[in-house]
Amino acid sequence: MIPRPPKRDSPPVPVSLSKVLLVEGNTPLHFFEALLSELALQDEVEICNFGGVRDLRAAVRTLASSSEFRRVVKSVGVVRDAETNVKTARQSAEDALAAAGLPESVQTSVFILPDNKRPGMIETLCIESVRQDPLFSCVEQFFQCVETQGVDLPGAPQDAKSYAQAFLATRKEVQLYPGIAAYRGYWPWDSPVFEDLKEFLRAL
Repeated sequence: MIPRPPKRDSPPVPVSLSKVLLVEGNTPLHFFEALLSELALQDEVEICNFGGVRDLRAAVRTLASSSEFRRVVKSVGVVRDAETNVKTARQSAEDALAAAGLPESVQTSVFILPDNKRPGMIETLCIESVRQDPLFSCVEQFFQCVETQGVDLPGAPQDAKSYAQAFLATRKEVQLYPGIAAYRGYWPWDSPVFEDLKEFLRAL
């Protein structure tokens, strides 16, 4: 069972594993469950969905207040999207961890998607993993076409969500979300774009 985000003023979410990964929403939750399974780490890392970025501080504080957490947890990692500013996203995550009053024995780490360096999000990483797929050129041509028709697209980095949905529309299964697509193997785990993220998870 994967803990869902606690509601405000809700009781602490119990944890049972020594490593906890806090992720931003359902898409990353499913994505990281699939990736941890690929790395054979699914029995070592417990995933908790903290909801939106504004909920992170309360979620960490609630999680850390449980007796189970203080008894078993040795490491906490936070993964969230950079959106438009990597530095701001990292500072927000680090501030939330610092404000939670975690025991000094608990190791903390932060990974800002897509790669700890650039603006973007989890979908940015996903579409980069399939850029060599011949069908991705069709996706790019589609968006070039709609732009010539005067469609007002969101622009980077949010356009990664649109590209991911368009690419997944080429799969046999319909109406796939990017996180569920990770279960189906539609994002190639052997792509080098995932290496930094894999190392983060192994070091958690």
